[in-house]
Amino acid sequence: MSYMALKHTHLMFVVLSIGLFFLRFACREAGATFIRAKFFKIAPHIIDTCLLASGIGLIIVVGYPLWPINWLTIKLLLVVAYIICGTIAIKASSKSTRWIGAALALVWILGILHLAISKAF
Repeated sequence: MSYMALKHTHLMFVVLSIGLFFLRFACREAGATFIRAKFFKIAPHIIDTCLLASGIGLIIVVGYPLWPINWLTIKLLLVVAYIICGTIAIKASSKSTRWIGAALALVWILGILHLAISKAF
């Protein structure tokens, strides 16, 4: 797969992951019942796996080393932190824990965006 095709695939999964996360969080907070459908339980795992796989593919294609630590290593760690906090925001039973998880997920998203644009940390 060419670099541009892989980059656009990665960006598509970024938009899907973030969009689906905020949709699921908003629907859970609003008490919507359709969010319990099987699609909303399976799709995030597939999308986030594809997001990580396409990110790792970009690392391989571009040839950036992950060690010593550079902006790309930090970005990859922030993606993992976003996925963990997003999971907490969706699955926690306490409303305050869900909101803290969502706020932290948003912070990690903003950090990822900063690193993607500036390529510096």
